[in-house]
Amino acid sequence: MVKVLLTGMSGVGKSTILKQISKSYSHSIDLDYDGWIHMDDMSNDYKMDTNRIINYIQKYNDEDIFFSGTTINQKEIYPYLDFIITLTAPIEIMHERILSRENNSFGKSNHDWEKIKNDKREFEQLIMKSSDFVISTDKIANDIVDEIYNRVGLINNNL
Repeated sequence: MVKVLLTGMSGVGKSTILKQISKSYSHSIDLDYDGWIHMDDMSNDYKMDTNRIINYIQKYNDEDIFFSGTTINQKEIYPYLDFIITLTAPIEIMHERILSRENNSFGKSNHDWEKIKNDKREFEQLIMKSSDFVISTDKIANDIVDEIYNRVGLINNNL
């Protein structure tokens, strides 16, 4: 059973890809929702609830689990995962996706968009270096999902 984190900057398609994966694998969790991530007052940035994630992994250890999300403390869960996959996209595609998405307002304000551009410049390479695989999301979602499954040794049960 594999435990996978899909990570990457806002707008690369993490939620879209996870939604496709959830059709085949029920333990697919978008960490942006339901309290998995919270604002940390000390760092003034978002952090994963690492204890909750680790407990979930331990509870469902006999199942394949996919998480998606990106925070400053994500390395704390790496020892509990089998694969860390960074999703990436050109900045223009990221911006287009952010402006058209309806389920998440982050990135639509000028302040948020500047933060995303800055994070891409400053942090994306760091995340990539700590990943097992880097996958570009500038292609159709089904092809990306197939590539993820191939990389982690799973099959697409939704074919």
